[in-house]
Amino acid sequence: MVKISFIGAGSKGFTKGIVTDILSFPALRKNTLISLHDINKPRLDYMLELFNKYKADHPEELEHVEFEATLDQRESIANAKYIIAAFMVGGWEAYKLDVDIPFKYGVTQNVGDTLGPGGVFRFLRSAPVYKQIITNMHEVGYNAGMENAAKPIFLNYTNPMAMNTWYCNAISDGFGWNKDSTVGLCHGVQGTSNQLRMYVGAAPQEFSFFCAGINHMAWFLELWFKDYTKKDAAWEDAYPIIWQHYKEEPEIMGSEKLRWDMMKATGFYMTESSGHLSEYLPYYRKRKDLLEKYRGADTGFDSLEHAVDMQNFTRASKDQEEKVQEQPESMAFKKTPSQEYASNIINAMETNVPFRFNGNVMNRNASLITNLPSGCCVEVPIFVDFHGIHPQGGIELPTQCQALCTSNIMVQKAAVEGALEHDKEKIFHAVMLDPNTASTCSPGEVREMVAEMFEAEKKWLGYFDN
Repeated sequence: MVKISFIGAGSKGFTKGIVTDILSFPALRKNTLISLHDINKPRLDYMLELFNKYKADHPEELEHVEFEATLDQRESIANAKYIIAAFMVGGWEAYKLDVDIPFKYGVTQNVGDTLGPGGVFRFLRSAPVYKQIITNMHEVGYNAGMENAAKPIFLNYTNPMAMNTWYCNAISDGFGWNKDSTVGLCHGVQGTSNQLRMYVGAAPQEFSFFCAGINHMAWFLELWFKDYTKKDAAWEDAYPIIWQHYKEEPEIMGSEKLRWDMMKATGFYMTESSGHLSEYLPYYRKRKDLLEKYRGADTGFDSLEHAVDMQNFTRASKDQEEKVQEQPESMAFKKTPSQEYASNIINAMETNVPFRFNGNVMNRNASLITNLPSGCCVEVPIFVDFHGIHPQGGIELPTQCQALCTSNIMVQKAAVEGALEHDKEKIFHAVMLDPNTASTCSPGEVREMVAEMFEAEKKWLGYFDN
């Protein structure tokens, strides 16, 4: 039996999507147990009822699939070969603190889940849960206690992706695994590549790309187009095609004014939307006139509005609490997975049919991206098969891309070290090094802000006092 553990299964939309993706593969419904875990019992009960109804509605396809739900994380991970996580510690209450306190000091955050004060403190709240997950994987997960045997793999979907993945692999290294136990998964590469393909005006089979960097700041270093309507057509660089379309139709950039501005500055398009991207740089959020100039929409991420995602999250959380009181809906059987990577990765490992994706793994010995720091977390192309994950190495970023990534990596490094060592001073350094925060605050102001955030969020951060 293949056991898959889903940590944070109370997330109705995301859990439903990933689980039904997995079950769209015939190989993954031959003898499968999907274990749902959450600390929110009403949400967990709802999800179990939803999937049992899915099985009842499609008995032929799902005859050999079982679902279980447990409030005990260790029980869910026991004997699991694959662990998937999508959770947020502290919910909307903590999220509000992440954005409101920095705002008092002049630091605006559109999302606040990846870098800066919001990203750092979201990571710190999650760290104890991640430590527990990795410990449970080591002690009771797939092939626990067996030497020279395949180990469970942790597919993490939770932000801040780079810090979380870096921290988890540091914990598993302490157990002597010495290879990536955790792979961070995002959908920025898939979504942006489709956007770029539309800019080119290409069909899926006519378009290819090569993308690498760090999570939320990965660069499309190569874009290729092949016109299959032409005899003996060859692959050609698609960037000139995009620039020509932009010259003739500048409105193609739509609401992505800021992301296009960065492509003009660096020569390469990046994976993250304008709202997210504005937080990882020192250029845009420090003045109201700049926010207005690069504002691409009246609402949503591309509005560059402060705390836009916190508002969305709060509404969605309250809606979800109401929905779990209802009867689960019927769902048509999903025959084709979504663009999320998790199901394809599991299928490749079970069938030995290789799958290529972009994932977040450790830059061990600076072997993957050679001009980024050794041991940081990078996002690179990866092949996966029965033998596990095989990241592509030997990649060198252009200097301007290297520098911008490194500015973010230093924040991540200080935050991970601070969490591992329970060192508040390193957390101060992490926030001090954040490009967006540094564009607004003095070091003294950063220190006051970090101290205030530790005090406000102390019920989740008690491990720093140990």
